Amino acid sequence: MGTTRIFPQSIKGRKKALNKAVAKNNSLPVGTVILSPADADRLNIDNANYNLGVAEVISTNQLYHAAVELARPQRIALKASVNGYYTSLNNCIKLGTIPASARAFYGLPVNKAKMPFMNTDDKLLAQAAIVISGDLARKTAGGIAMSNPTIAQFTTVNNTANPVIFAINTAFSNYTTATTNLEEQTPEVKDIITHVWDDVEAYYSRIAAAARRTQGRLWGIGYRSTGIMSVVTGSCKSNLGVPMVGVKVRILGSSFSILSDVFGKFSLNTSLYGDLEIEATHLNYEKNITDFTKEDGVALVVDLVMNHI
Repeated sequence: MGTTRIFPQSIKGRKKALNKAVAKNNSLPVGTVILSPADADRLNIDNANYNLGVAEVISTNQLYHAAVELARPQRIALKASVNGYYTSLNNCIKLGTIPASARAFYGLPVNKAKMPFMNTDDKLLAQAAIVISGDLARKTAGGIAMSNPTIAQFTTVNNTANPVIFAINTAFSNYTTATTNLEEQTPEVKDIITHVWDDVEAYYSRIAAAARRTQGRLWGIGYRSTGIMSVVTGSCKSNLGVPMVGVKVRILGSSFSILSDVFGKFSLNTSLYGDLEIEATHLNYEKNITDFTKEDGVALVVDLVMNHI
């Protein structure tokens, strides 16, 4: 039934550990020195930088999701316009006013009335550009003008939708950059947290282990122990409140995992207790690492919220 010190695996956990250490160090009585001067200086600098990085990740993530929502109706309108244009083209081919060979101007099979694949934003925007360039090339070669929709009507829809949809890529790129920048801070953050925790445990080394852990937790130190088997249950829901099936859930430190059921429910047996983290993953959703505190042998409920990428 050993007890080990646990380094936080999530952004939220690392931020929490840094903030607690800074707050505790700043609250010490005058004359009480627990951290080395070098560690105290590094802690303050790293904490400020990490908090700025976290704020940037949160901000760019919010802007990305806002861009996704803003683009949703524009994406629908543009895709309908592309399909509408090609439907009109195929109708004209059936009527004999436009030859089937005209499909080649749009990169379409000449002998098939087939719609192009537009299952991504990049493909949709590329296809809309092909409609415009292909229409010009076809008319330059002597083809008739389309009337339903006209290329002017199509271009209006495209010009409205294009920058809104393209903004998703820019917003996602900004979010990715912010996330990468924050991840690059992790080695330094891990190192200063380790140094701070070493300083704290050295300072309290002469008191009983349980009391030392109590003091350590005030500085953000996490401790995990092995004891009596018990159960951790909970539910997985999307950020819209919808129960999610198939979310892979495990308690960090354990090799056992389980998938949430059709009601989003899960149940994990564990002998771990103390300062724990539970990890939840699902395709197209951000990894969720939630920290919680559990007593030895006591059942606990932990509910998880999954955010769409």
